[in-house]
Amino acid sequence: MKSLALIFLLALVVAAPSLTEAQIPNPGFETWAAGQPTGWITDNTPGFDTTVTQTSTSHSGSWALKGKVASFMGLVSFPPWIWAEFPIAQRYSTFSGWYTFTPVGGDSLYGWLVMYKGGSGIGVSVFSNKTTRGSFTQFNATINYFAGGVPDSCWMWFAIIGSSANGDTIHAGSTFTLDDLTLSGTATGVEQQSTEPVSYSLSQNFPNPFNPSTMIAYQTAKSGPVRLAVYDILGREVATLVNSVQPQGSHEVRFDAGELSSGVYIYRLQTPGFVQQRKMIFQK
Repeated sequence: MKSLALIFLLALVVAAPSLTEAQIPNPGFETWAAGQPTGWITDNTPGFDTTVTQTSTSHSGSWALKGKVASFMGLVSFPPWIWAEFPIAQRYSTFSGWYTFTPVGGDSLYGWLVMYKGGSGIGVSVFSNKTTRGSFTQFNATINYFAGGVPDSCWMWFAIIGSSANGDTIHAGSTFTLDDLTLSGTATGVEQQSTEPVSYSLSQNFPNPFNPSTMIAYQTAKSGPVRLAVYDILGREVATLVNSVQPQGSHEVRFDAGELSSGVYIYRLQTPGFVQQRKMIFQK
């Protein structure tokens, strides 16, 4: 009986690390089906454009994911993006992975993570890089929580986006490789909730282009009235996403354009003394 107990304890010790790992689907991108990484959604459109592919140039294992901005007849560029949503049951503190990146024209590689509890966002993490990384480099991004509780699901997204200095235009040829994603550590509620933004800001929506929904994140420097609305290119308001008094902190909202036509839209954040707007592309 003692030997059985010892074997059981040893098994728990060996298994313990896996108990703290998140259930990120296919985190090393080792499995693929029909040109898509298992457990992930991409913007690949068979017969039109393929921006996400499998590559044997990996950080570990046999495969990794490669994203490359594609162009159509030299006129329109399509950014590579991938996303996944999956259940979790831990208040993780760090979002990590390994990547390479070759930017063109000021493009940046972004990774975005949102922690949800009961359908409401309670934490967010953003990773970004705009410099060349010729060999695999690790990123470690802190997950900032703005509400208490343990999340029950996670939404994770990666893409190449353009800079606001050139109108958010992306450039054909910008390329990244991604491998070995992890969530680790445990965030303490007091420490994470003490982090407050010091200014107002409106982030680029993720993903972009999108179909049919996208996420918009913004920060408020103090409690007060906030209005976030979406307009078409003629300046007509097509959706009001937020129109209420909101507390100081980081916020995010989902925009569903399922009833609208494909095209370019403007979303604008407005508070007393602050206005910022960005453009997004709805592509059915």
